[in-house]
Amino acid sequence: MTVDLDGARRVLVVGNFGNGNTGDEALLARALTELAPGAQVSVLSRNPRLVEWTHGVAARPMTAVSFAAGLRWCDAVLVVGGGMFGSGLPPLVRLLPTVVEATNKAGRATFYLAVGVYPGTPPAVLRKLRSAAVFGRLTVRDNLSARTLGVPVPVVGDLALKLAPASTEAANLALAGAGVEAKAPLLLLSLKALPDTGRMAVLRETCLLAASRWRERGGEVAALALSTHADYGLGLAHRDAALAAALDLPVIGPQLPPALAKAVVGRAAGVLGLRLHALVFAAGMGVPFAGFDWEEKSRAFLAEYGGTVLGSAADWIDTITEVAAP
Repeated sequence: MTVDLDGARRVLVVGNFGNGNTGDEALLARALTELAPGAQVSVLSRNPRLVEWTHGVAARPMTAVSFAAGLRWCDAVLVVGGGMFGSGLPPLVRLLPTVVEATNKAGRATFYLAVGVYPGTPPAVLRKLRSAAVFGRLTVRDNLSARTLGVPVPVVGDLALKLAPASTEAANLALAGAGVEAKAPLLLLSLKALPDTGRMAVLRETCLLAASRWRERGGEVAALALSTHADYGLGLAHRDAALAAALDLPVIGPQLPPALAKAVVGRAAGVLGLRLHALVFAAGMGVPFAGFDWEEKSRAFLAEYGGTVLGSAADWIDTITEVAAP
């Protein structure tokens, strides 16, 4: 993977960081390893202190004034991926390609690293992203993003796939802290709330049946919480840990350092997830995984990395012995 910032020494990194989502922090952790040794970094963040504690780099608040000051300070802008571009873009994300293009024209290096670009991205945003791709300033994380752009562009995979995990000993301590002995084969469930109540009922039923079947076979079951809050504007009652508690499962996380979260996944015998980065961590650690293809990014990942796609509880019961039986 190559990030071409023309030898820049002061890099402003932009993405959804400091927002309590372990997957996004994993993207930042991996991206920082791609920068030139000695580069000064400032991360635009929703929670600068949290980013500084997690990653050991300088951060600044995600405000218009701070962003403008960061653009004056830097000699390069690095936009780090995730499911950044698609339908329903927030105003700031919609404006970002315009700002990046203007920054490039002003003489600063710019690069989009492993971004997701999905159907529904507004045409004006797509045009600017395509221009960056044509001039070698953009890579994407999956083939769906490349097809959406419609121009030749490197597909580099999700950055978290190659994030170095923490030690097995650290993972065991994290599990023990959540009351999980992990002496028997461990099934990790990664829950996420959706606004579709029908799908949430399917998710709940699938997880309950999977947990029951796994325990019958002598295994342990726990939940991995990868976000402090619920997506789609849903309330705290729908956050990952609350969903797991409603299923009476021990919970590891949230707010795990990304390398530790990946190491915890590496201790599992199988992962069933709706959160994308539970699946990404599993693929990166060689752990069998299964998930629902209800979001564009998850559908693309499952198609490219061979995870089992689940549509109902029956699907999981039918495939559990092939996916990750104790």
